[in-house]
Amino acid sequence: MRTVAVRYRVLHETLYDYEQAASTGHHLAHLTPRNTPWQRLESHTVSISPAPSEKSSRLDYFGNTALHFSHATSHRTLGVRADSIVEVRSQIPGWDVALPWEDVVRDLRVRATDEAPPLAEFCLASPNVPVLTVTSDYARVNFTPRRPLLEALVALTERIRKDFVYDPLATTISTPIAEVAQRRRGVCQDFAHFMLSGLRGLGLAARYMSGYILNEPTAQSPAPRGADTSHAWVAVYCAGSSWIGCDPTNGKLADLEFVTLGWGRDFSDVTPLRGVVLGAGTPPPKVAVEVIRL
Repeated sequence: MRTVAVRYRVLHETLYDYEQAASTGHHLAHLTPRNTPWQRLESHTVSISPAPSEKSSRLDYFGNTALHFSHATSHRTLGVRADSIVEVRSQIPGWDVALPWEDVVRDLRVRATDEAPPLAEFCLASPNVPVLTVTSDYARVNFTPRRPLLEALVALTERIRKDFVYDPLATTISTPIAEVAQRRRGVCQDFAHFMLSGLRGLGLAARYMSGYILNEPTAQSPAPRGADTSHAWVAVYCAGSSWIGCDPTNGKLADLEFVTLGWGRDFSDVTPLRGVVLGAGTPPPKVAVEVIRL
């Protein structure tokens, strides 16, 4: 069967306009798309203004490219522009569509130390994703006995999309999952954390995915929620080495429309850009993302 593939150019721009000049700044960025079995990075550049005093990159614990840069001189603004071209192939042919979800959990107990990092990392609670009764009970409605994993994931993903309201003003990066579960409002990060908590509570391995989603609205399909900025979704371990991507924000599987920056246990492991700045008020940055089909 012919493998479907698409190519994208991704432009991600972030601008900080400080209330007063910053004397120094130290930053960590995850802005380099990963090379994976389904995604190939063709080119990538990061432009930083003003030019940093120091800059270096490395692979972090999860295999994501982490960029570190610092400014040792006074500056009033900070601009970071990432420009990438990637090829994305469909992951769906590698998914086992009939495997019951309990069999996946049983397999995980045997293979908990496999892969790098170990699968067990994605089965446990993490700093921003506690395993809560409310999230586990919510997920269990769709994970009935012997139901195929893929079918249960699709049902849960669609249900979160219907039950939760996308509201950028409802939460911050520190809003607890319990509050999101109660208010049922938030953004892609919140919905991904909520889904991760529920799935881990059932014994599944689920990781937080950071990246972008294509924004091509049509008369039949409105613009996706969470487009035009960095996006977040969930990937769930299936069989062998395959992971099933699920986007609870838009109620669908994550495949050809998604560009992967990286993954971790939750948002804190793969933040697109964060840092510490001395001597400057830091209002929210202006962020603009464009995903262009080539």
